[in-house]
Amino acid sequence: MSKNHELRRTLLEERLIGYLDPCAESYLMKLNGPFIRTTSSCTGRITIVEGEWHWLRDSARIVFKTHSKISVYQLASALAKPFDNLWLKVTGPIIHARVYGVETVRQLMLAAREAGFKHSGIMYIDADGKEFVVEMLSAVQLSMPLRSQGLWIVRPDSLSSIVDMANSALEEGWRRLARLSELAMKVQASLVSQGSSYMQGEDEKRRNPSDKGPCSS
Repeated sequence: MSKNHELRRTLLEERLIGYLDPCAESYLMKLNGPFIRTTSSCTGRITIVEGEWHWLRDSARIVFKTHSKISVYQLASALAKPFDNLWLKVTGPIIHARVYGVETVRQLMLAAREAGFKHSGIMYIDADGKEFVVEMLSAVQLSMPLRSQGLWIVRPDSLSSIVDMANSALEEGWRRLARLSELAMKVQASLVSQGSSYMQGEDEKRRNPSDKGPCSS
């Protein structure tokens, strides 16, 4: 079974379970390859949060969430509920991945910044210094108070403009993710064309998990 076929099957299973965001496959098929394996990721979302401050996890809670565009009806429906404090939030894409090789990490971080994922970096390095876990966080963010202490912050006739703004921000995140996917695919294609002794060793390690490989001198 080819790696692409195996990846497609995994993504389909995650779609059926509900782990995968809508339309995520088109990005993940390009991001994943011999040097990069995505783990938990989000293509971006729009949420409405109830709470005095949307960033306080202990006291704030999400009352509406979508990974697609929001409608005026959906926003109005949330505002019609008896909540004293409401926030509208748009969060751009967040990608976590296992990356193999220092040069891959270097090129991927450059690609991430070029694509607009300004807040990107290494979260974990294995003991051998060859396998990394990275986070790529886009700079797309929008937070807007809708209601505070029971008082309206926005006018009813402004809902259409608010929806347009939120959807535009979400689309901008998708554009950046599409750009990142294309650049990551080019990074891996370039590394493959150059050859990688490290990935040959990684393939051998996967075939023989108990084999730690030769000790470095």
